[in-house]
Amino acid sequence: MEVRQLGRGGMFVSRLCFGTLTMGPMQRGFSPEMGAALLSYAYEKGFRFLDTADIYDTYPHIRIALKSCDYHVSTKAYCWDVPTASAALERAFRGLDREYVDLFMLHEQESIHTLRGHREALDYLNEQKAKGKIGQVGISTHYSGAVRAAARFGGIDVIHPLINVDGIGIRDGSREDMENAIRYAHDLGIGIFAMKPLGGGHLISSNERALRYLLDAPWADSIAVGMQSEAEIDANAAMACGNSSFMEPLSHRERTLIIQDYCEGCGECVKFCRAGALHLEDGHAVVDREKCVLCGYCARVCPQFSVKVI
Repeated sequence: MEVRQLGRGGMFVSRLCFGTLTMGPMQRGFSPEMGAALLSYAYEKGFRFLDTADIYDTYPHIRIALKSCDYHVSTKAYCWDVPTASAALERAFRGLDREYVDLFMLHEQESIHTLRGHREALDYLNEQKAKGKIGQVGISTHYSGAVRAAARFGGIDVIHPLINVDGIGIRDGSREDMENAIRYAHDLGIGIFAMKPLGGGHLISSNERALRYLLDAPWADSIAVGMQSEAEIDANAAMACGNSSFMEPLSHRERTLIIQDYCEGCGECVKFCRAGALHLEDGHAVVDREKCVLCGYCARVCPQFSVKVI
């Protein structure tokens, strides 16, 4: 699989990145051993980059895989000051069983105001980078405005933006708005590591078109794809090498957000949903499937464990 430089730090990553959200407890709930086996299989197929997050609970899966696979690891966390950033970085070190992270990002930044409010955390991460404990520092975002702001903010090597062929999940404009912001940042030397190429699963039926869009984009240094089977790994690896023949059989699978009947209507998921896809109705959480990007983040905050992406 092709490798490209990500950002200005000299890290070379595979064109496709293994997104581990889909194997974790918010979605399929694979055991660490099952997840590690998939990561090892993907490594054999040319994947050299993987993505996780503090909230994904997939550090145990990755830790096992790292014993035999030399992956570059990206992680991210909700941090706003030194204590929160320090604690999140230490959780990553303990979870991965090593004292280094290739890429550490501030999770879900929304605007220049969010970045300013989190400057203390960003400065701390860059201090750790100078000490050799972090390779590169970045942000993840669903907002084109945050991409533009991050490009000029300083201390940001990599941006992990939501972008797909239909613009599903972009919070502040169109696909064209996000493309223009990404192109602007990339031209300034910022690494671009795209997320949600299949729109959280909404574009599975047109998976070849969706992946082709980003694989053809010169500004997409790497593209995170969630995978849950060897068949998906095979298809995506082949697609990255120009062979789309394995994609069609995977285009019939549907994914959805399930809210169980025993939901108590506490509203925690509604407050946490960044896409505005959840609301309460008659004491029960209800999903707007047109807005839902199937990230599964809401599942983590549900005290009754009644929410899951399947």
